[in-house]
Amino acid sequence: MVKLIMRKKSLKETNPFLKDPKLRKALIEQSVSSSTAVEGVLTKYQRLSRSAKKKLMSVVRESAASYE
Repeated sequence: MVKLIMRKKSLKETNPFLKDPKLRKALIEQSVSSSTAVEGVLTKYQRLSRSAKKKLMSVVRESAASYE
């Protein structure tokens, strides 16, 4: 009997929004900030920079185009 084992890829490897290290860091900070705010804890994370927003919109457009 032959058993094939496939390596699972991490979310960081498969999610197009998380592939760029700078964008990933900015998005994680935004996620943490908004999640803690929901719990009533105020944080002082920076908002997404213009360059991060631009990169995010580029990834969103690329991702949407792949579904067409």
